[in-house]
Amino acid sequence: MSRVIRRSGIALLVAAVMAGSATHSASATPPNGKKVARAVHALFDKHPLRSTIFGVWVKGRPLARGALGQAEPGVPATTKDHFRIGNVTESMTVTLLLQLVDEGRVSLDDPLSTWLPNLPTANEVTVDMLARSTSGYAHYGADPSFAMAVAKNPWRHWKVSELLDLAFGLPPLFDPGTSWAFSDTNFLLLGKVLRRVGGKPVEQLLRERIWGELGMHDTYMRTRAAIPRPVLHGYSRLRGEYEDATSWSPSTFRRAGNGISTLGDLGTWANALGTGSLVSRRSHALQTGSRNVGLGFQTEEFHYAMGSGVTNGWIYNNPNLFGYKGVLTYLPSKDIAIAVVTTGGPRAKDAVRYDQAIVNRIGELLAPKQAPGLPFCLDPPCT
Repeated sequence: MSRVIRRSGIALLVAAVMAGSATHSASATPPNGKKVARAVHALFDKHPLRSTIFGVWVKGRPLARGALGQAEPGVPATTKDHFRIGNVTESMTVTLLLQLVDEGRVSLDDPLSTWLPNLPTANEVTVDMLARSTSGYAHYGADPSFAMAVAKNPWRHWKVSELLDLAFGLPPLFDPGTSWAFSDTNFLLLGKVLRRVGGKPVEQLLRERIWGELGMHDTYMRTRAAIPRPVLHGYSRLRGEYEDATSWSPSTFRRAGNGISTLGDLGTWANALGTGSLVSRRSHALQTGSRNVGLGFQTEEFHYAMGSGVTNGWIYNNPNLFGYKGVLTYLPSKDIAIAVVTTGGPRAKDAVRYDQAIVNRIGELLAPKQAPGLPFCLDPPCT
């Protein structure tokens, strides 16, 4: 069952909150599911969003999910839409690495020179440092010349060699292992290591070992812009004007941001990532652990672990790429998984994480003593 909400004269389709199946009406939804749905609807109405797709699962069972707004002008968003998942890709890449570690095919302590001997400081940087972002390699994505090139031609297909040339043309951020700073360069290199260890393209390895294993048949890792239908379109002001950025090239952030998925697959992934079902207990402890605490600005309450962050006990990724923003998160203590994806309208501010405000509210409702506490405003003051 669905209903139509009108805002500013535009018809917005709101998918009914669900518990277990698409045929259930809102009246069959558990009380907590209704509270979640009302909270998401209220924040969607409050903030300048074009669309919001959300899902909540407790103990592996769906509590609430829905789609609000428009996928593109005149087309309602749906829970079946495909969208870019940004840095959720990192957690998949790291899980693949840890599977190969569990099998003894690669060691986290391997110096990078074992697999890629001709790179700067390859004898000092380890595979572990790549996954934890403690290598010191510069983040090419933060280089002004790169940002200008992307803004000038966002459809350009970048080669890995071009991105690495940019990265190694910048000075190191710090000596290997001495601090923390996120760098997409780490994931470019990690992808090359995984290709050599696994003997196949990384996307094929993910398809065989992770997505296929979990039944995630709507998840992809692509360097080309095409997204399977139906598509949730992303909109950006990177180039000044508010424009559809769905066709921009994801080759800019390989292995760290070039994934595509759906709400259902993200719910499956949140549970697998949060419980560590695809890796050993030791590897899961490393993947979600606190070894980075004390490096850079990393604290016990809010830190980057290995391909994912941890905030107040919630394991999370918070993608922000080409107009798509969202949060995938899991709370082990209560077995709660949440996935929220938003696209901004013309009045949305890039420095405001409306998606994180939605996730915080859901967390407050379901785990009031352990809410995520993700930042809403990245560049105060903003509302």
